[in-house]
Amino acid sequence: MDTELATLAASAANALVGALTTETWERARLLLARLRRTPDTERLPLELARDRALLLADPADEANRSDLTAAWRLRFRRIVEDDPEAARALLDLVAELAPHGAPQTGPVLNAESHDRSRIYQSVGDMNIGQAPTP
Repeated sequence: MDTELATLAASAANALVGALTTETWERARLLLARLRRTPDTERLPLELARDRALLLADPADEANRSDLTAAWRLRFRRIVEDDPEAARALLDLVAELAPHGAPQTGPVLNAESHDRSRIYQSVGDMNIGQAPTP
């Protein structure tokens, strides 16, 4: 899969999961319905409702949000690989659900760790394994 479609799948997943706990979730459900009907896309509305219930049960659980975003990213990648025309529906989903021009309250850091890797993130100075210099 080329980088552009992978980025689209990631953007669509972020927009979709972000909308699940807001008043726009019904719109997200309708936008998903625009995907061409296949055995893979038939169950998307049920998965969407299940995922929404999971997020609403504990909206502060970032692990759930991260896991769901990764799962939807994979679903969207597979859908676009099987049907390149689905990219148009995903572009519409991103255009309608992704926040545009919303004022940011501060930096947003995202990371994904695999195996035994470590992630260090900072907005400012970071000292690892040494004392900070005065």
